[in-house]
Amino acid sequence: MPMRFPPISRSLAAGVVLASGLATGQAHAAGYSISGGASVTASRDFTPAVSFDINGASRQWGPVTWQPVASIGWVGARDVRPSLDEDVAVLGAGVRLVDWWKQAFFSFQLGYASERTDALSSHGQFISSLGWEGESFVWTIRHISNANFFGGKNLGETMLLAGVRF
Repeated sequence: MPMRFPPISRSLAAGVVLASGLATGQAHAAGYSISGGASVTASRDFTPAVSFDINGASRQWGPVTWQPVASIGWVGARDVRPSLDEDVAVLGAGVRLVDWWKQAFFSFQLGYASERTDALSSHGQFISSLGWEGESFVWTIRHISNANFFGGKNLGETMLLAGVRF
């Protein structure tokens, strides 16, 4: 009988592979950040959230400066009701727009959620982030939702994250 891992373990392993693939070689990675904070749904149920993000080297496309970005995150379970009682791993990959106003950034990623809840009601997700980064710190407001493309309650997760860069 083959060994079976829970879906969250498989998702985290896939995220590590994705993140390390983006980070191969110091010349290709512009930065890493680890952030933590709180996430809230439309129903006002709070839970802890963490994220590990990797940004690739900056690239120019006309007047736009962008970076490839990959994320692996975790949104904690809530014990307030059964429809939100799952820990969820979220993987994402996309683009990050930088150098448009001081040290602010905006990113958009396509994502995958390991579990389905009322907040993240499908495996397919969209991840949008607005943030600011300094020399050592990063602040991010992040929203994860399926934009109601895949049905379900679609409450979404909105996070306020603070972290360190290295």
